[in-house]
Amino acid sequence: MMNSKSTEMMKKTCKDHFFKAGQWFWFVFVYGIALIAFSSLIQKSFFAMILLPIVVYGIYHFFMRERIAFKEINYQIVFYVVSIVFAVFMFFVAYSVRVQIFSWDWGKVIRSASEYTLTDKLTDTTYFARYPNNQFWYCILTFFFRMVHFIWPETGLNEFYLASIALGCVMTVASILLLHHIAVLIWNEKKAFFVGLMTWFCMPLWLWAMYAYTDIAGMLLLVVMLYCYTKAVLSEPGWKVFCWLCLFGVAASAAFSVKVTVFILFIAVFACLLLQKKSWKKIIAGIVIVAISFGVGHGLCNYVKSSVIPLEESYCDAYEFPLTHWIMMALGYGGYQQEDVDFTISFNSYEKKKEANIKEIKKRLKARSFHESFKFFGYDKQVRTWGDATLASCVYLAEGPQEPDNILKQFVTLKGSKYWIALLYMTLYYGLILVGMFLSARFAVKRKSDAKAVDMPIFASSITMLGIALFQTIWECNSRYLVVFIPIMILLAADGFFAWRDYLRGERIK
Repeated sequence: MMNSKSTEMMKKTCKDHFFKAGQWFWFVFVYGIALIAFSSLIQKSFFAMILLPIVVYGIYHFFMRERIAFKEINYQIVFYVVSIVFAVFMFFVAYSVRVQIFSWDWGKVIRSASEYTLTDKLTDTTYFARYPNNQFWYCILTFFFRMVHFIWPETGLNEFYLASIALGCVMTVASILLLHHIAVLIWNEKKAFFVGLMTWFCMPLWLWAMYAYTDIAGMLLLVVMLYCYTKAVLSEPGWKVFCWLCLFGVAASAAFSVKVTVFILFIAVFACLLLQKKSWKKIIAGIVIVAISFGVGHGLCNYVKSSVIPLEESYCDAYEFPLTHWIMMALGYGGYQQEDVDFTISFNSYEKKKEANIKEIKKRLKARSFHESFKFFGYDKQVRTWGDATLASCVYLAEGPQEPDNILKQFVTLKGSKYWIALLYMTLYYGLILVGMFLSARFAVKRKSDAKAVDMPIFASSITMLGIALFQTIWECNSRYLVVFIPIMILLAADGFFAWRDYLRGERIK
C-alpha cells in the first residue's frame, strides 16, 4: 500500500504530464493555424509577407544586442505618458471614421437602448427574444444612456451614438492598461512596457473601439477575469487568493451574459485550478468559491435582464433561436446567412426550430464527403477565422458612409485609395503576433515539465485560444469574434518573443 508521500508524488507527476500534454497540443494546433493563416495573408498582402521574415530577422538582431534598453528609464511613467497620447489619438480616430448607418446587431442595440431611454418603451421585443445574448448589453447601454440623458437632457439618437463611441474607447483603453498591469505581474515593468506598446500598435483595436458592443465589452471583461486569476495564483496563500477567485467568478458571470465566448477563459481557469500544486482541499475550496460567486453573479444578471426586458416564457418560446441555429449556419459557407435566419424564423416554437435545425444539420453533413468535410472544417473555416489581419474591421467600416468625410476613411475602408497601406501594416503586425504565439508554444514545450504558478496565466491563455479556435470550427465563424481575444493573443506573442530572446542570449553566453 502506497504511503501519503508516494501518493502526492504520483498526483504531482500526473498534473505535470497533463500540463505538458496541453502545451504540446497547443503547439501542434498553433502551428497549423499559423500555416493556414499565412496561406491566406499572402494572397491579400503579398508584400507584407515578404517583409515579415526581414522584420523577424531585425528582431533577432535586436535581441542579440548587449543592452536592449536603458535601465535608468522609469518604464511605468513612460508607458502612462505614451498611453495618454495614444488614448487621445484613439478617440480622434474613432470619431473620425464613425459610420452613419446603424447596421447589424450593434446598430440595433444602439437604437433600442436610445428608444427605451427616451420613451420608456421597447418596440422590437422580438429581436431580444430571438437573440437573448444581446439582452444584458442592452441593459448596460440603457443605463449608460440614461446617465447621459440626465446630464444632457436634449440628447437624441445621434448624441447617444456619439456617447457610445466614447464608451467604446474608454473600455478599449481600460483593457490595454489592465493588460499592461497583468504583464507587470507575470514579468516586470520593462517587459510590460513592450507588451503595452504592442497593444497600442494594434490597429484593429483602434478601428473596433468606436463600436460600443459586446466585442469590446467582452474584451474588457476577459482582461478583468485574467487579471483576477493572475492575482489569485501569484498571491500568498490565504484569504486574498479566495477574494480574487470570488471576483473572478463575478466577472465571469458578467462576461457570460455579455459575450458567451469569454466563458472559454472560465473553463481554461477551471482546468488550471485542477493542475495547481496544492492540496485537494484548497483546490476544491477554490472551485467552490468560483462556482458560488459565478452563480450569484449570473442570478443578478438574469434579474437585471428580466426587470428591463420583461418577456413571457411563451413569447420567448415562439421567437428564441436555439443553439442549433448557429451550428446549422456554420455548415453553410461558414458565416452568417440570411437564408438560414429566414429558415429558422419560419417555425413557430423553440422545439420546432431546434428539430428543423437538427434535420438540416444532418442533411448538410451528409452532403459533404469525408474529404470535403475535412477541408471545410480544417481549412475553409480556419481561413475565415484566422485569415483576415484586419479582423473584419475594415469590412464593417465600409458598410455605411463615413461621417465626417476625411482622409482617414481612405486608409480604413475596403475601397479607400490608401487602404493598401493600412492592410500592409495590419498584415505585418498580425503576422508578428502569429509568429510570437508560435514561439510561445514552441518554447513552452521545451521547458521543464513543471507547472509553476507564474506560468499558469500563460497556460490559461493558451487553452483559451485553443478553445475559441475549436468553437469557431463548429460555430458560425467570423474573424470579428477574435477581437475579444486580442489581449490574450498579444500576451502569448509577447511570451514567445521574450522566451526567444532569453534563449538567444543564453546560447550566446554558452
